[in-house]
Amino acid sequence: MDSNDRVSVHPVAAPHPGEVIAEYLDYYGWSQRDLARRTGLAPKTISVIFNGKASVTASTALSLEHVFRRPAHLWLNLQRQFDEAEARRQSDTQSIAWENWSRTFPLAELKKSGFSLQPAKSDVDMLLNFLGVSSPECWEEVWKNYNVAFRQTRQFSESIAPSSAWVRETELVAADVVTEDFNEELLRSLIGELRRLTRERVEEAVGRVQTLCATAGVAVVWVPELPNSGISGCARWLSNRKALIGLTLRYKTDDQMWFSFFHELGHLLLHKRMRPFVLDNAAHDFFDRIVDPEMEQYEAEANQFAADTLIPPVALSDFVRRQSFSSDDVHDFSREIGISPGIVVGRLQHMGLLAAYQGNALKQKLQWSHHRLAASALSRN
Repeated sequence: MDSNDRVSVHPVAAPHPGEVIAEYLDYYGWSQRDLARRTGLAPKTISVIFNGKASVTASTALSLEHVFRRPAHLWLNLQRQFDEAEARRQSDTQSIAWENWSRTFPLAELKKSGFSLQPAKSDVDMLLNFLGVSSPECWEEVWKNYNVAFRQTRQFSESIAPSSAWVRETELVAADVVTEDFNEELLRSLIGELRRLTRERVEEAVGRVQTLCATAGVAVVWVPELPNSGISGCARWLSNRKALIGLTLRYKTDDQMWFSFFHELGHLLLHKRMRPFVLDNAAHDFFDRIVDPEMEQYEAEANQFAADTLIPPVALSDFVRRQSFSSDDVHDFSREIGISPGIVVGRLQHMGLLAAYQGNALKQKLQWSHHRLAASALSRN
């Protein structure tokens, strides 16, 4: 087993200093009152320490050092070890009660997808360490107050646990991505170049996307989608100086991935002061789904930003009027406006001008390994 994979082993119990004091009293044949006289401590103080109901303080440890001729740090270490063991015992008791909570997370899928999990003595501890919280209650509080914007499909019921795990992983991956301070003007100036990258092979373009966005203060990361999350991407402000765009390969085609990227880019540029969540065209206040017109507006604006950035409305209108959407026509139009032909196909399908099965040969089919490698390489630089 690698040293990094070792699970810490903790003692089941540790003696309270009072137990050790009792042994010394027995050895010397002293009573608690005798010890009180020798230390100058109140008999009640000696009694509660003797019975394990009070802690040994630094001043008490110094008194015991003189009486028993054992250094103060010995008594303080005994107290520290006891306190740690007691805290772990209580934590273990809580962990049993938290097991149902842990089962709401797709732990097997997290491991399979290479999420940033570390070995721990239980699934509960593993999840708490991964999420960076000390209890499920803290997780609820942190999750409710994240500033995240989501675009999720309406076809899947949402699950809070997988969604929060996915967001946490994007946060951990983004932490390794070095960026300049956020610069809105620079980011806007990069839109043309980012758009032109859609014509490249995606596995070659993603590294360039990450590098460009990093110069403007945005960490772009790809994290595998989790079951029941239905997430295509998210936008989040990690600090006033660093933003995050997290993406999945949900539909495994380039048109969907690029639309998600520009959708989240729209959130960063248009909605700096958005509420905590934009989720599937509705506000989500942690447990209840409610209709919120402002959230609907945010999503509509981000969708429009992505659609108009990828295919300018005037150009699209002129192309649609031709009423000819063969593969050659799509190729010519996409080359003319400088984007991927797959994006044009996806837009025509969305408009109902092509059937869902038509033109798909022009889309790039995506494999997760390409994007994982690109993200990892950027993080290492």
